[in-house]
Amino acid sequence: MKKYRVSVCKGPNCRERGADAVFRKAQELVLKAGLKPQCELYRGGCYGLCHLGPNVVIREEIGRKRELLTPEDFQLMGWPEETYYWAVTPERMERLVAEHLAQDRVVPEWIGDPSKEPKKE
Repeated sequence: MKKYRVSVCKGPNCRERGADAVFRKAQELVLKAGLKPQCELYRGGCYGLCHLGPNVVIREEIGRKRELLTPEDFQLMGWPEETYYWAVTPERMERLVAEHLAQDRVVPEWIGDPSKEPKKE
C-alpha cells in the first residue's frame, strides 16, 4: 500500500469554510480505518486558492527529503504524485479516505482546477 501525506489548508478563508471540521474528520477516519501507519495528516499553510476551499492536498510519499517549512507546505508543486481536492467537506473526506487513501484510487470528480469554480453538489 502507498504512503500518503495529507494536508488540509489552515488559511483563514478555508477555516471559515470548514477546514477545521474537515481535518478533524480526516483524523477520525484515518484512525478508525487503521491507516495511520500509511498516512500522515497535517495542516498546510494557505495555498492561495481561498475561494475554492477548503483545500486538501494528498501527496504520495516517494522518499523526497522533508524539511520544515518547505514550499510544499503552502503551494501546489505540480508533482505527478500530488492530488489537489477543492471544496472538501467532512462528508467528502469520508470518500477520500475510503477510496484515495485506503484503496489508492483518486476521486477524479473532486480534483481541483484553480482556473475554474468548483461544482456544487
